[in-house]
Amino acid sequence: MEVETTFLTRRGNAVMRRSKHIEARRIRIGRGTGNEVQLQDIRVDLTAAALFPRDGMLTIQASGPSPLLVNGRSTRSAPLAPGDEITIGPYQIRLGEPAPGIDAVLSVELVQPLGDTLARLTSQSGLRLEGRALSKRGVSWLGFLFIIVVFLAGPIFGYFFGLPPFKAGVPPLSGPSATIASLWEPGELANSHRFFAANCAICHQSSFASVPDTACVACHSRDRAHAITATPVGGTQKAIGTAQCTSCHEEHRGNHGIVIADSKLCLRCHATLAETAPALGVRDVAGFPDHPQFRVTLVADAAGPRLRRAPLGNGPAPEDRPGLKFSHAAHLVSAGFPALGYKPMVCADCHTREPSGQGFLPITYNGKCAHCHRLSFERQDLPWPNGRVPHGDDRGVAAAVWNFYAGKALQGGMTQTPAPAPAVLRLAPGEAAPETGAGLPATGASSWVTAKTEAVLRTIVFDDKRGCGYCHFGTGPNGAFDLSSILPVGPGPPRQAPGRIVAPVLLQSRFLPAARFDHAKHTAMACEHCHAARQAETSGTVMIPEIATCLTCHGAPKATSRAESTCISCHGFHRAAHGSALGIATSAK
Repeated sequence: MEVETTFLTRRGNAVMRRSKHIEARRIRIGRGTGNEVQLQDIRVDLTAAALFPRDGMLTIQASGPSPLLVNGRSTRSAPLAPGDEITIGPYQIRLGEPAPGIDAVLSVELVQPLGDTLARLTSQSGLRLEGRALSKRGVSWLGFLFIIVVFLAGPIFGYFFGLPPFKAGVPPLSGPSATIASLWEPGELANSHRFFAANCAICHQSSFASVPDTACVACHSRDRAHAITATPVGGTQKAIGTAQCTSCHEEHRGNHGIVIADSKLCLRCHATLAETAPALGVRDVAGFPDHPQFRVTLVADAAGPRLRRAPLGNGPAPEDRPGLKFSHAAHLVSAGFPALGYKPMVCADCHTREPSGQGFLPITYNGKCAHCHRLSFERQDLPWPNGRVPHGDDRGVAAAVWNFYAGKALQGGMTQTPAPAPAVLRLAPGEAAPETGAGLPATGASSWVTAKTEAVLRTIVFDDKRGCGYCHFGTGPNGAFDLSSILPVGPGPPRQAPGRIVAPVLLQSRFLPAARFDHAKHTAMACEHCHAARQAETSGTVMIPEIATCLTCHGAPKATSRAESTCISCHGFHRAAHGSALGIATSAK
């Protein structure tokens, strides 16, 4: 409902008006700041009444214990009409004739001012320091000295003179001693350190000194470094190597954790790192959202393998070369695939989340593709399943086809009759009869199996439309499949290829490996918000969004209308590939 409210204030004969347009399902009236009509007088309940439509009429209902008067009569609920007067405490509310599109018009006026009553009560009370022995400043100084003596000087004196409960290394205290020791409380420990919170000496190995790195490394010996020791990064390497753990980790912050999220720690080096260490190939960073455009890590050569980094948004779109033919657009069709009995596909059909939800599990043929893309080359009613070739074993493909047709020949499934064996076999004296082997005639059946194998390999298995060429490239010229190394010369089984026939495939699961992105924290958003998969026609299309997409939701560390983001929101400091952090610190010192 929509309500026009006018507050009247009288100054002599003058009347000042302040109007306000309110739109809500229920119009609450009271002293609390959450009410749509706020009556700022101590004699009004926090929530005194509420206006709402009922049975086509405007109705008021009391919400607090104070009386509600409608046209001078006390009530808990009553229908209202233009011209009615409502009394709530010292306020009088009149209903006017509403204009078209307005449900109600209210005129609010304080008719019973508090006057000098509050001032008289205040003067008779003892709430002020005027006229007392000590002034405000005197009381403040006494409180300051009390805190210095009891909470600072006392514990320091007790520590140096070995007085309980301030002795170093004493067991956890209880009773009055624990109460005295708790007077000097620096703050709660992080959850991961609370199990030894009673023993301060584990971290604080000497009084009035910062926590040494040796205390941290005693438990965190596996933490990795931020940079390689031999990397020529000038003074930056020395700054990292000589920095203490407490430079970035601060305890006694409770639930805030021990990692200091201030971006200034990172920008001390990274704001000018491109100038001080040009050999690293990094760019200067001014913070967030003043962050350089993303650079994605793409496959340059799957056979190498060799990767490359390419910026987004500058010039032609970068192209990934995973060695696979794939189209997201061809799979995300709205009609689905009725011939296969499959519904319209969604991203989750192929992309399965990791247990942590941060990323996705690798996509494999057996796990995702085999359900629709079966590697069958012939359907045959034999004691074994239909003829299929193994995936990922391009040398074993030819052997699988040859073995299938060899078995078919043994079962009498040849589609053409081999040449009959000679009725009389003439042998020289002492010459042994030749072996045909495995019950197959030496000529016709073997030739039939070899011919069928070559025909199937050329026209089905390695065909561009329905075979390996549908998704893969060959190692021959222009991605062709060179079968000359495996096809038999004359009747007989296929040969072992000296090399690969199908080009290697390298599918990446992370295109921004130097960054940290948690998909679990973005589940409320649709995949299409960041990844334009329905427009990706080839496997080379990079679907990583540019930084402008992130800026629609993420802002500076103290942003009010966006998610606060700092350097450690997306980047980690300890890099596993750079060796031990303790080794760098030792070599730098």
